Amino acid sequence: MEVRYDAGKFGSGYKDRPKSDASIRLVPLAGPVAEALARRLDGCPPDGLVFCGPGGGYKVARGTRSKLSIGNYRRIYDRAAARASLAGLDLHGPHDLRHTFATWLEDAGILARVIDELMGHCAARAAGRSDGGHGSLIGAAYRHVTPEMQRRVLAAIDRCLATSQRVAARLRPQVAQHGHDGQSSGAAQPL
Repeated sequence: MEVRYDAGKFGSGYKDRPKSDASIRLVPLAGPVAEALARRLDGCPPDGLVFCGPGGGYKVARGTRSKLSIGNYRRIYDRAAARASLAGLDLHGPHDLRHTFATWLEDAGILARVIDELMGHCAARAAGRSDGGHGSLIGAAYRHVTPEMQRRVLAAIDRCLATSQRVAARLRPQVAQHGHDGQSSGAAQPL
């Protein structure tokens, strides 16, 4: 599998593997996420780009699955945050989503070592700090994420997504009435 990388001044392109073994891991997907991925994969050729740009640009035909650059990813994130009226939050970019994921899981009582493993944080394990600063390097080598732990993670994410969707549904009328910049707009804007 080829992996796209975009390292700013250090270049961009495709590699035959992620930058580290920590990036190769199974991550349980909540129902809405799995459904969104299935929609993305619909009609995608086996060698096609799953996460791609919008197509339709310089030398790229409209509807073509083009490379998704870090800049485009950040613009999409910023546009979604603006549409959701999140301007008052201290957002720093797409990496905020990792913080949200970890916070949701910790709030649900998921073990820190399970969160670390799902997020690919193996540096804590190498230092012998595999369980939020508690535990040992040997313990990290012998403890693994079980199917039941994965079910608890999925249940926590499903609950948080459902809550987020309920809040978004309540905010939609406000966004439709005032737009994302506080100005009145006659049409509803999707979140």
